[in-house]
This record gives sequence, C-alpha cells and structure tokens, in this order.
Amino acid sequence: MAKRALLVGINRYQIAGADLRGCVNDVKDLSAALVECHGFKKGDITVLLDGAATKKAMQAGIKALVRDSKKGDVALLHYSGHGSNVPDDNGDESDGRDEILCPTNLDWDDPLRDDWLRTTLDGLPAGVSFTVIMDCCHSGTNTRAVLPPDAPVIQRYLPSPSSLKAVESGRGLPRKVTSELRSSSRAARKGKDIVNASLPEVLITGCRDTQTSADAFINGRFNGALTFALVEAIRKSKGRLTYRELHDRASAVLKARKFDQVPQLEGRTARFGAPLFSA
Repeated sequence: MAKRALLVGINRYQIAGADLRGCVNDVKDLSAALVECHGFKKGDITVLLDGAATKKAMQAGIKALVRDSKKGDVALLHYSGHGSNVPDDNGDESDGRDEILCPTNLDWDDPLRDDWLRTTLDGLPAGVSFTVIMDCCHSGTNTRAVLPPDAPVIQRYLPSPSSLKAVESGRGLPRKVTSELRSSSRAARKGKDIVNASLPEVLITGCRDTQTSADAFINGRFNGALTFALVEAIRKSKGRLTYRELHDRASAVLKARKFDQVPQLEGRTARFGAPLFSA
C-alpha cells in the first residue's frame, strides 16, 4: 500500500489585491502532520506553492495523483487558496455558474473548473482511498473591497469580473452556483453538515454554502481556519480518528475560536467511520 499526497497552497496571486497569507503555512502544517501521524513519506508528498501552483502544474499534479494510485492505495488532494465561480460553459449562463479553483496565474477566460476536477477524479481506480480537502470558498459577497494585509480575517473568495459587473450594473447574479465536485443537492446540505453522496472520494470543504472560509491570524501566525482546525484535531488525537470524528473535532475547534464557518463532510456513509487516511 502506498500513500501519496498533493498539497497546493497559494498566497501570491498575479492579480492585484488577491494575495492571501495562510495558505503556505497550511501546506507545511498538514504535510508535517501527515508524516508524523499518518505514515506518509516526505518523498510521496508533492507540494505546489505560490508561483509554482500554475493551472498547468495543478492539473498535471492532480492527473498524476489519480494515475499513480492503485487499488489499496491512499491518496490526498489538499487545496488552500481562493475559490470563485464563473459562468457555466456547459449550459445557459443565466441558469448557473461553475465553481473554480484559482491558480496563481488565474485566467478568468480559461479557469480551472470543478467539472474538470470531477471528470478527473471519476477516473480513480476502484479500491483507492481518496480524500479531497478544499480550504477555500466558492460563494461569497461580490465586492471590490480590498482588505489591508494585516486584516485579522480575509475571505478565501475571489469575485470574478463577471460577478462584479453584474452587481455594479444592478442586474445581480443567479442564486444557483452549479457544482460538479459536490454531488449532493443544496437542499440535502441545508439541514446537515455530513452528507451521504455517491462520490469515489471523501470530500472535506471549509464551510457551508452560505458561509466563507477564513484566512486568519491564529496563534501568532496566519492559517486557513479549516486547515488549522484539521491539523489541531489530527495532532491531538495522534492521527487516531475516523472521518466523522475529524469533522466533529475540527468543527469544535472552529466554534471554540469563534469562527462561524462549519466544515462539510461529503461522501459514501460507509467511509465516514473508517480510520482517517486509511485503505
């Protein structure tokens, strides 16, 4: 059995005013926890930080992670950075928008859409234990407000030019944001934060649909609130956690530190009781 991980953290963006502060720390902290508590080898953890986390590099890394995973292996994809959404390119734009991840060289006309990610992950061989952690948000306030670098909390949401144009013109945006990565409906997620869904992976996201994920100053340094809570839960338990227990303990950490966001756990119910990052 092999254990592999791809960890992506982006503080520096080629878009003015878009920089974050805690994403690189997220990757370093999670990488150390994986080695210390879950038996990952440093050589099997691929890291993409800041300028190295281009769209091309992220896609190549994700493809390699899926391609190299075999039955009985454990694989992890962790993304820490901005999320956003753009007009849906597979249907009527008035009906929805695609969620996207934001590489350091984000091109609004050629984004990294979640439907590409969904198609890629659907290619996983049977029997691979695959986990996806998304410390970002895909919905948020459509505002031009640029917070100062020392602001205690910055949202990990980057409004797209089309979002800003719609808001400033007074037309607003459609409320629906399509999601290929999540297979559950908004209605299913509205009443609970652990959702059964037919996914080949276990998905952990930073917040509810109505919330945003925080890039915050915690314990004297910057981190993503979700990744901080996950790593704290892992370290305190020395890695002896199920997915459900990880969700519950991370939620408790965020609540104790006065963060409004609530992590979401999605996947097949049978996986929720399995040991974290196990075959």
